[in-house]
Amino acid sequence: MTHIPPPGHDAVTAGPAPGAAEQRRGRKRKPGRDPRPEREREQAQEQGEAPGQDQGQGRARPAAGRRLVLGWAALGAVCLALQAYVLVRWAADGGYRLVDLPGEGGAERGHRRVLDIVFPALSAAGAVWLALWLYRRCRAERRVSFDALLFAGVLFAGWLSPLMNWFHPVLVSNTHVWGAVGSWGPYMPGWQGSAPGMEAELPLVTFSVCSTALVGVLACCHVLSRVRDRWPGIRPWPLVGVAVATAVALDLSEPAISLIGLSVWSKALPEVSLWSGAWYQFPLYQLLTAALASGLLSALRFFRDERGETLVERGAWRLPGRARLWARFLAVVGGVHVVMGGYTALHVLLSLVGGQPPDELPGFFRPPAVY
Repeated sequence: MTHIPPPGHDAVTAGPAPGAAEQRRGRKRKPGRDPRPEREREQAQEQGEAPGQDQGQGRARPAAGRRLVLGWAALGAVCLALQAYVLVRWAADGGYRLVDLPGEGGAERGHRRVLDIVFPALSAAGAVWLALWLYRRCRAERRVSFDALLFAGVLFAGWLSPLMNWFHPVLVSNTHVWGAVGSWGPYMPGWQGSAPGMEAELPLVTFSVCSTALVGVLACCHVLSRVRDRWPGIRPWPLVGVAVATAVALDLSEPAISLIGLSVWSKALPEVSLWSGAWYQFPLYQLLTAALASGLLSALRFFRDERGETLVERGAWRLPGRARLWARFLAVVGGVHVVMGGYTALHVLLSLVGGQPPDELPGFFRPPAVY
């Protein structure tokens, strides 16, 4: 028999069916979904809160998020302070003057070539052109790009080059090259190498190393983009391997560059060197160490978070405008110093294994007094 509700009773308002309240109470919210309105969520993210946090929980987040970039920035500041300390001591002591020892590689030996002047001039001009190109890009984008910061970081890390000769002369420069000065390595705390003025450095030639390093990083990142487009699910470490392999391929011309005669490898392991004993001998492990450094810098540029920040810049968006720029700059300087310092340390360790200098030097090569 059909039940008919009494008059005045609305069937719609009769109440939920048995068990409906329990179903509503048991309904779970979707994980990761923030129940606040969209505008409130955006404001919370700007203030540094994570999705789903209330304001009390989010107050500690900005400080925690800034720690990574501030840590790298502190390292970069220490590296720049140490660099300034060494260079000031070097300049004040007159360490830029080369010592001549007549009859032992002094002024009587060798003759200057046109290439000894042209190459450092082209090196400096190339670095200036690259700096202007990056400046125009930054102006067009109305922001300081990571590439500009990376170029500055590599330039500032160029002061590490003489530290390769920490215990023994590993790479000896031709003092006939325009701009050759005495090494600032002896003014580094803990230095175990030669006395001031006995080794030479080529600062203008170092500019070409910095420029080619940035160009190589850009090329490696282009290859990584193509690889990730082809295999979207590829993991980061295989991509780092691709970057190192690409850097090795790009650096295959370096043995031929040794024939220019701007410097010679005076501590090359003969078992793993091309043309061992000749003045243009080339250690093959230089290909691997240089490619490892270039691959790591490429990975640093390539891998970014959802805000476009690299590993060393992570959390910089939480800082105010001018402080953010300085933090990014110092953080990139710190990251580059870690990579280039590791490259230098590898060559220092390999120099302890052994190695031999060339049997003789060409007539155009004027070695420093330490040779």
